[in-house]
Amino acid sequence: MTYGIPLATLLYSLHLGGTITGVILGNLVPAVPFVILVMTPFIERIDPKLEAAARVFGAGTLRLFRHVLVPLLAPGILAAGLLVLVRTIGMFELTFLTAGPDSQTLVVALYYTVFAAGVRAGQLIDAMAVIYMATALIPLVIALRVVDPTQLVTRVRSER
Repeated sequence: MTYGIPLATLLYSLHLGGTITGVILGNLVPAVPFVILVMTPFIERIDPKLEAAARVFGAGTLRLFRHVLVPLLAPGILAAGLLVLVRTIGMFELTFLTAGPDSQTLVVALYYTVFAAGVRAGQLIDAMAVIYMATALIPLVIALRVVDPTQLVTRVRSER
C-alpha cells in the first residue's frame, strides 16, 4: 500500500488508471525484482563461449537473442512468469487500486462473497475458490514438468 496509492495516483494523472495498460504497469513494478531473482541463476549458467560462437557464425544481436539465448532461458522465463502470475493473482490491492472501482478481480470477488453481509450460496464460494486455485495450479504443474526446481536455488561458478 505504501507505493500502491501513489502509483495509482500517478497512473490516473497520466490517464492510465482504469485501463489494462495501467493494471499491467501497476503490477510490473513489484514483479521485476522477483523476475531478476529467478532469472539470475539461469543467466549465470549460460556459457559466454556460446555467444562468441554464434557471433563467429554471423548471428546478429536479434538472432543471437531469439535463437540462442531464449531457448536456453526458456525454463527460467517459465518459472519467472509463473511466480509473477501467482504473485499478481494473490496481491489484489494493486489491481484493485489501478483498475478502478468498476472492475473486480477474482480474488476481490471471492473476498467480498465470503465476508459480505447476507447469505451467499456455498456453491458460489466453492466454485470461485476452485477457479482461483486452478488458475495458479495448472501453470505450476506444467512448469514443474519443464523446470527442475533445483535450478532455481543452485548457482554454477564459471571457470575463468
